[in-house]
Amino acid sequence: MFKKHVVLFTLVLVCVFAVFAVGCESTGENTKRGAIGGALVGSIVGGAIGYQTGHPLAGAAIGAGAGALTGAVIGDKIDTRNARNKEQIMTSGEKLGISDVIVLAKSGLSDDAIIDKIAKTGSVYNLSVEEIEALRKEGVSTRVINFMMSTVKK
Repeated sequence: MFKKHVVLFTLVLVCVFAVFAVGCESTGENTKRGAIGGALVGSIVGGAIGYQTGHPLAGAAIGAGAGALTGAVIGDKIDTRNARNKEQIMTSGEKLGISDVIVLAKSGLSDDAIIDKIAKTGSVYNLSVEEIEALRKEGVSTRVINFMMSTVKK
């Protein structure tokens, strides 16, 4: 009976942690995705391992906790790297490449700010169909893409 309470308490604790980690406004998108994905994968793997030892719930709970924590740490590293890249791009006077525009768009920078940075740096793009599709797929807005296409020197 005691073991069931410990397992239940652990599951509740993991769920509460996941809700807080995912619900924080300051938590980055990759951190959130990593925590959720890690918890899901960890609970499945942990449950399978726990089943082999006769403790599937405990295994799932431990796996979910370890997976959520590991996924959140990895996601946070990605968010930190992206933020650092955003700051480097914004403070640099260098022309922006396509990957720079994607980093800025993914960081949540407004269309106006991205367009302003493109204009101030004198960046020029001659976008191919594949590059336009890649920009769209990566979440760059149509407005920014249209501005990028307008920079072509004739």
